[in-house]
Amino acid sequence: MTPEETSPLLQRLKADPLFSGISNSTMARLLGAVEEVCLPNGEYLYRHQDKAAYLYLIETGEVQLTTPSGREITLAEARCGEEAVVMEGYVCTAQAQTELRLLRIPRAALADLTKAKPGFGSEAVQALLSRVGGEPIHLPAPVKAAKGSSVGLSDIIGWCTLLVLPPLLYLLCRSHGFTTQGAIFSAILAATVLMWVFTLVDEFIPPLVALIATLFIGLAPAPVALAGFSSPGMMTLIGVFALSASIGSSGLSYRLMLKLLYLLPDRPVWQQSTLLAGGYLLSPITPSGNSRLSLLLPLYRDMLDGLRLPKGGAGATALMAATFSGAMLFSPMLATSKSSNITAVNFLPLQIQEQFLGIYWLVGSCVAAVGLTLIHLIAVRMLFPSENPQPLPKDRIRVQLALLGSMTSAERIALTGFIFFLAASASVSYHHIPPAWIAGCVLIGLLISGALGKKAFRDQLDWPMVFFLLGMDGITRIMDHLGLDVVLAKTMTAWFGFVGGKIELFILAALATTLVIRLALPITSGMLVSAIILLPVAEAQGIHQWIAIFMTAMFSDIWFKPYQSSQYTQVLSQGLASRYDQGGFMRYNQVMNLARVVVAYLSIPYWKWLGLL
Repeated sequence: MTPEETSPLLQRLKADPLFSGISNSTMARLLGAVEEVCLPNGEYLYRHQDKAAYLYLIETGEVQLTTPSGREITLAEARCGEEAVVMEGYVCTAQAQTELRLLRIPRAALADLTKAKPGFGSEAVQALLSRVGGEPIHLPAPVKAAKGSSVGLSDIIGWCTLLVLPPLLYLLCRSHGFTTQGAIFSAILAATVLMWVFTLVDEFIPPLVALIATLFIGLAPAPVALAGFSSPGMMTLIGVFALSASIGSSGLSYRLMLKLLYLLPDRPVWQQSTLLAGGYLLSPITPSGNSRLSLLLPLYRDMLDGLRLPKGGAGATALMAATFSGAMLFSPMLATSKSSNITAVNFLPLQIQEQFLGIYWLVGSCVAAVGLTLIHLIAVRMLFPSENPQPLPKDRIRVQLALLGSMTSAERIALTGFIFFLAASASVSYHHIPPAWIAGCVLIGLLISGALGKKAFRDQLDWPMVFFLLGMDGITRIMDHLGLDVVLAKTMTAWFGFVGGKIELFILAALATTLVIRLALPITSGMLVSAIILLPVAEAQGIHQWIAIFMTAMFSDIWFKPYQSSQYTQVLSQGLASRYDQGGFMRYNQVMNLARVVVAYLSIPYWKWLGLL
């Protein structure tokens, strides 16, 4: 017998006319969402005008359905709660007449089914109307469209600060020897940061405002300000985001998630470690935290559904912490894990470049890498204790996998694109094809094969995030064009006399410098500007210059506000904020911020043993 034939739950779903005609892949997802519940006699399933959260299939027992006019209908081995498919509230009241055993399907799963099966919503409404027998039904009032949020005190303070502070900064910069163009752009940059800090507009808008203002005033030519839109980085972003979208929409990530849950031990630490390790494995060959996160998020999304973790719960937040840290914790540990790492190495003398472009970078950072990983595991265990989840129904997962059957053509195309991208990115040193060309080939393959159609290309790619990253790239290029990084370095270098050749004080100086610069600049440019400032200081103080590069690489990953991390902005832009506890995640982030400082100091004896100090 096939697994489908041995699953009473699956047979019950297939026997209901409402769920007939749906594909096996859709049935597999629906099966994963169904919950079995038991209710005592007299318990209410729902009341009139309660929020329509579930549709119920009655396994055993009887339910009394009371219509709005008071007529009572007895249901046995039937269905109720169809309002959850298309309505905001229940029309009728349902109460147990005996002990009940029910199958409960949440509203979110019904919404997915509505997308997958045309006419599903109308069938549910027709079933409900036929049951109440032609009575006049007064449906609950539809949810009103949310009105624009009123301007609060924070907004007023933000806009007032935006009008006052940038002009003052312009005057301050002029008094410290900045050129007129440099002072004007510093004021524009301050306005950009203030829009982020006070959340006056969406995150991707301030960089575009800065670019347009720069072009309007004539501070930099268009080829400089808009260079990001014609750079290889844009093709890399679009290619990786398209690959991520196809992995999710094809069902490949869902299939992989089911197989992992089936094969791994049923423990949260194994599920979290899978996402953490996945990000670590991508780090040597994907020099972008955004790209790594983009490839991990479809798996995170499907794992949340497969594990049935409650929204905003500790389990979902721990899983997000593992996903985010998998993409980010290993960024400073290899020269190839960050594009800024590769650029910063070029600032070093040739002999040091040759030494640290290889595996020796990882050797020098291994104490920090191990320390951050251990602190992550401890922090997750303490901040997000296990919620004593119900054991995973391995038999049901086996049925779901059997329903999925062999891979569809869309899954094969997505898998081929993923393997091609990883293999080609890992072997760049042999074929010397730039990663942007590789990502472009993946994008072309997805478009030509039909795996990524017109609607998916428009709707599933995170275009606000693309424009956010390209806008930040433009700001970095304008700073370089105006020479602001050099002026900033000259201005700040004189402040480091207190270091006195002591590595402990140099780490503190590197931390303070990087944090101040990162208030205004993104990770990549923030690291590079910090490195330009700190390298002469390290050389003058007799401290190995690679340590200065490594400190800026690690400390530039510290962030306190969402706008400082394009990776976290990417999480928010994909609508995942409601799936986990944002407050809990931010507390975890503060722990990891402190952890980066701790592991820097723990590395001192190891660096002395290596001869770097």
